[in-house]
Amino acid sequence: MSKFTDIEIFEILKKSIAKRFLEENSAQSENISDWKGQEITSFQDDLFNKTRSTVSEKWFYTYFKSDFKKLPRIDMLNLLAQYCGYKNWAHFVQIQKNEQFGTDKKTELTDEPEQTEKFLPENTNSEVVETQLEVETPTDVEKNKEIITEDSIKSKPKLKLISMISAAIFVLCGIGAGVYYSFFDQKEYEFCFVDSDRQAAVTNSVEVTIIRDGFTPLYLSTKTGCIKFESKKDTIKMFVSSPYYKQDTFKVNLHQYNQPEKLLLEPDDYKIMLYYYSNSAKDLKQRIQKLDQMIADKALIYQVYDNDFFGVEILSKQQYINLVTMPTTSLKNFSLIESESKNGKIVKLKFKIQQDENDK
Repeated sequence: MSKFTDIEIFEILKKSIAKRFLEENSAQSENISDWKGQEITSFQDDLFNKTRSTVSEKWFYTYFKSDFKKLPRIDMLNLLAQYCGYKNWAHFVQIQKNEQFGTDKKTELTDEPEQTEKFLPENTNSEVVETQLEVETPTDVEKNKEIITEDSIKSKPKLKLISMISAAIFVLCGIGAGVYYSFFDQKEYEFCFVDSDRQAAVTNSVEVTIIRDGFTPLYLSTKTGCIKFESKKDTIKMFVSSPYYKQDTFKVNLHQYNQPEKLLLEPDDYKIMLYYYSNSAKDLKQRIQKLDQMIADKALIYQVYDNDFFGVEILSKQQYINLVTMPTTSLKNFSLIESESKNGKIVKLKFKIQQDENDK
């Protein structure tokens, strides 16, 4: 059998990767080249969970879904081989060669003793061999043993000292590396939120909760549309909420970070319309009609206060409409906190009207 090329062995690795993935996951096809969409995303997550690293979607399409005739970098090959349970790419290649050519190698090894016997002289002079072996006398052996013993005794303190020095250096290097990675290996990351419809920066209040393995959650808020934070982790999970956008969850791979990273938020049309018709001072009749259409009759409506006497007040649908359609300058301070919709109607609403500094 002829030897495998590197590309052929890489094709075998792709089959092993698909087999490993399907042990704990599902896909429509056993051929990794047919995977797409959610299957690629699931593979990226599974690869990261098992190796603490992953590949980009562009890399997946380049090497798994096209006839690219060039091997990936050796570090990526090592990563994929480790995902399949091997030490590295070289270990995987050796295993494949052993499986394919192991029988032929064993045959060659069994033939070697016969070949070596052919090269031995037929009439060996045993007496000459015995004479050469008996040249070293017992007394010479004892003297050599004494010399070796004395040298080993003298060298033991030196070896012990060298071992102690090496161990001390190793410990100090370990401590130094730990201190470095604890204090200096934190990178600062910046993420900006963008309206997915208008492709413009989100300027409303945005609240972010960052989940970090082994650490307490990090809570951030911004009114500029961007947040900054430091992290030593390779990946983070980010929960994002904003009064006029749908809540979303992002799983961010910091290996592929490009500063600053943009995250798209999808506008919540009901929340935006509610804000407009609650805050607009134009066409009072149309505002009342639209609010009546948008809000469910039994909606839960909460007004939050800034003062110490009243925390939250529950309003009926009609009370809310009367409040926000009453001509008053305080409507400019209307702020939507939270809303929920069901079957095309708003069923829960929380808002507040901030007081002016002069009214406090």
